[in-house]
Amino acid sequence: MQKKIVYPALAVLLGGVGFALRRWELATAFEETGLVTPGMPSTLALIALSAIVGILCALLGWSRRNVDYGDYDTAFAAKDCSLFMGAVVLSAFFLLGAAALKLTGIPTAYREAAALAAQGSGGNPAMTMLLPILMAALSAAAGICVLVTGRNAYRGEPTGKYSSLVLMPAYLCCVWLIAAYQNRAADPVIQDYIYELLAIICVLLSVYYLSSFAFETSKAGRALCFSLLAVYFSMTTLADAHDWATMALYGFGILYPLTMSAVLLSKTGKPREKKGAGDTEETEETPNEG
Repeated sequence: MQKKIVYPALAVLLGGVGFALRRWELATAFEETGLVTPGMPSTLALIALSAIVGILCALLGWSRRNVDYGDYDTAFAAKDCSLFMGAVVLSAFFLLGAAALKLTGIPTAYREAAALAAQGSGGNPAMTMLLPILMAALSAAAGICVLVTGRNAYRGEPTGKYSSLVLMPAYLCCVWLIAAYQNRAADPVIQDYIYELLAIICVLLSVYYLSSFAFETSKAGRALCFSLLAVYFSMTTLADAHDWATMALYGFGILYPLTMSAVLLSKTGKPREKKGAGDTEETEETPNEG
């Protein structure tokens, strides 16, 4: 079986196992007080599986560290591949759906923040709306950018070097990570949200290293490693309680890295040229004499 199918399929399979183990952990390892019972089999099994997945992804990334897949347009070209385009469109719809859901939830969130402020237990309601509004705007912008870059790859048109289009999902993930940590910062039980944060971090690193192909600093090994880790951890944390907007973001965090890693794995690439001493040192010219 082709490697472009094996590795992504394995990530999905292990993500499904991680989801099942997380559901088991939530059902058995957490007490009514919200604290975690140490040493539970479900917790140890999920930790062991996550460590194994991390090692496997790191080994895959290490094996591709010196492979050159070319620039962004070459590495992710998928001309006339309808399966690729369908996956990209669905990924973009996840982002656009997350933006719409974020916007529809803002009035309710504002009323709750205003009620807390009236009781003296909250801050300025307008400031609490800043992150949700920013998340909605960036989700919509990232969705449009994913559509444009995917269409270019499908049609064989260039996205171009140093394109800001490929960076928009990374900007979104930065704000997403901040918002997620802000919501969980007061929770003393790290086991409550550790897989959620790991998923967001891996999605962020995935889209960051995928975008590096457009900036002459491509890191194929890291892109593949974190893309497949993003699939695993995003599927695992789906077992947790999330609102619909966050679920849509995790849908993007699963489908987009999975699609891009499959496209990258379908390319052969070539060994990266190593710079010799003569490539980094300037040759001194001898002044003319006489």
